[in-house]
Amino acid sequence: MHDAIRDLIQGQTICVLATSQDNTPHTSLMGYVPSEDCSTFFLATYRNTHKFANLQANPNVSLLVDNRTPHTGSQRLETMALTVHGRVEILQDPEACQRAAERLRSHLPHLQEFLAGKDIAFIAVHAKDFLLLHGPTEAIFETAKPQY
Repeated sequence: MHDAIRDLIQGQTICVLATSQDNTPHTSLMGYVPSEDCSTFFLATYRNTHKFANLQANPNVSLLVDNRTPHTGSQRLETMALTVHGRVEILQDPEACQRAAERLRSHLPHLQEFLAGKDIAFIAVHAKDFLLLHGPTEAIFETAKPQY
């Protein structure tokens, strides 16, 4: 994985999750934690949400991770935006859910109460490919390694 892609994934904690159902897109601001190799993103959501219904209907999603906040004025040319195309796995195994919950609690302590909710679903987004834009003209495209 390109260092700039890995650094951006590891350096941020918020992404935009794009889902769709019946050809209607929906976006949600989400906290995430990446796997060690940055090929999987762990997120959590309530099961009674529009996004969760979309995930059940269509597991193909995209994530947007960026670093735009610290850049203002002419510094905007340094902004990086990463689009990740992936496939969602709704975690069912209690041990996998526990591991995801622990990672999310550790990296996103402000979400403790939310993550302890009764109707929370833990999801993994397995990356298919990455498109990193650095400013308006530089782009890096990379296909993720297949996961078995």
